[in-house]
Amino acid sequence: MASSIPSASIKGFQNASSYDKHRPSYPREAVTRFLEHLQVNGVKRARIVDLAAGTGKFTELLVGRDEDFEILAVEPNSGMRKKLEEKELMGVEILKGEASGMAGVESQSVDAVIAAQVRPLASTVRLTWA
Repeated sequence: MASSIPSASIKGFQNASSYDKHRPSYPREAVTRFLEHLQVNGVKRARIVDLAAGTGKFTELLVGRDEDFEILAVEPNSGMRKKLEEKELMGVEILKGEASGMAGVESQSVDAVIAAQVRPLASTVRLTWA
């Protein structure tokens, strides 16, 4: 399946190390409220897809929580995935994919799907759920 992500967006994230170093993280309080809204806050071993996980800024916060989440980090950009893999985060399976094609994520097999920050790409992707 061809990528639905514009090539300019992919090129813009080629320097994953710089992105990871300079991109700020998310406030823990906001993460908790977000997880409450998704009804997975406090749910032990909830299975969560971190869509467009990038270098793992949001993934790291999920890993650092007490719930011991099972996280499927889905990322289309190989450089970003490599940087995320280097972090060797426990409980995280890293998959190549994007919203329109998440190989390895079966329909209705997860408790939540999170796309922490994908605004620059989201206007070109249409999500469909079976």
